[in-house]
Amino acid sequence: MEVVLHLPVVPNVELVAAKAVETLGSAIGMSQSHVEAASVALVEACLNAMEHGGGSVVVRIAREPDEPRLRIEVEDHGRGFDPDASPPDTSSRVHGSVSKRGWGLRLIRELMDDVQIHSQPGRTLVCMWKNVETAS
Repeated sequence: MEVVLHLPVVPNVELVAAKAVETLGSAIGMSQSHVEAASVALVEACLNAMEHGGGSVVVRIAREPDEPRLRIEVEDHGRGFDPDASPPDTSSRVHGSVSKRGWGLRLIRELMDDVQIHSQPGRTLVCMWKNVETAS
């Protein structure tokens, strides 16, 4: 079972991808808390890809064959980045208020069970996995 979405860069399109995670996650028996975590991580990955990716974003959502986990991939074709580099200082102040920049990757890594990022100029692929863990 797999869903593939080609998302244009338009306001709120990341919510379409989140709805697909909710639908597929529920269909395979994923617990509600895991569905919500995967949806938030996907939204963050989509927002990053749309901001830095320079064009449409491809999202793939699938149940891993013979494994009790959901795989989510977000691909863009931007300039790339070093995923091992330290994120910007998220406690920095901008015009007297705390900056909200730099939290996306940290949040994705905290919400998902496994995250791998492959990035080079012209292509970034964020692969995320969330264990199904049934609601019972």
